[in-house]
Amino acid sequence: MADQRLTAEQVRSALMGEHARLLLRRRVFRRLPSPPRCKLCAVPFAGIGGLVLRHVGFARSPGNPSLCTKCLGKLRKQGMSGVEIPVTLLFSDVRGSTALGEQMRPTDFHAFLERFYRLASEAIIGHDGLVDKVVGDEVVALFFGGISGPNHAAAAVAAAIDVAERAARPDATPSGPIPVGTAVHTGEAFVGGTGPGGTIEDFTALGDVVNTAARLAAAAQAGEVIVSAAVADAAGSEGFERRTVEIRGRVEPIEVLILRPGAIDVPTKTT
Repeated sequence: MADQRLTAEQVRSALMGEHARLLLRRRVFRRLPSPPRCKLCAVPFAGIGGLVLRHVGFARSPGNPSLCTKCLGKLRKQGMSGVEIPVTLLFSDVRGSTALGEQMRPTDFHAFLERFYRLASEAIIGHDGLVDKVVGDEVVALFFGGISGPNHAAAAVAAAIDVAERAARPDATPSGPIPVGTAVHTGEAFVGGTGPGGTIEDFTALGDVVNTAARLAAAAQAGEVIVSAAVADAAGSEGFERRTVEIRGRVEPIEVLILRPGAIDVPTKTT
């Protein structure tokens, strides 16, 4: 039997946006209700769309709830070790989450974070992004050619603004708006499948660009979107406040643009 594993060039072709079938599938699936969705093909797991499609093989994988059984099966069968490609990262996390957790019952705090995960994921998927991780009080998204098209930096900026605006709405949660800080950075990253012992269990990006995006997000105030100069150059964003941000572990600060789609007060920790 011929080796069916994907070559590096085949992986690069898919990730750079030359895999027409994947792009078409994502466009079709993301029009169907309802999230959460497969992080690769965007098939819905809930709503009428999820109910129908799970009967034709697009069920949520029990081993990895962020992927559908079709995508995970293909990754495991054909492999996707990954390649270095241009990618744009979006990090968004809740400011003052410790204080919020102290002020709410655990069940209410869980529901609060679930609302944040949902609104952030809807904004990201709506702008052709891929929800990479949902961890604690943070959502991480990837934008690159094979998922978002050649203008992935502009798509990520639009998604970041959308996240900030949705979070700032008075009805974002039953208790009011969500104080989130968001950042967008772009550069070369290793993008592909990950898993122990060479198995393919997930799909993510690795590299300095990821670490830098996370640290920029940590510097964003509630309601702010920090966009690195590299993203601004790629996306054509200009006319906003500029500042330099010191990044832990870096010798030189990074020049960024500051967008303020929504100003939100951050809860303070009680004593």
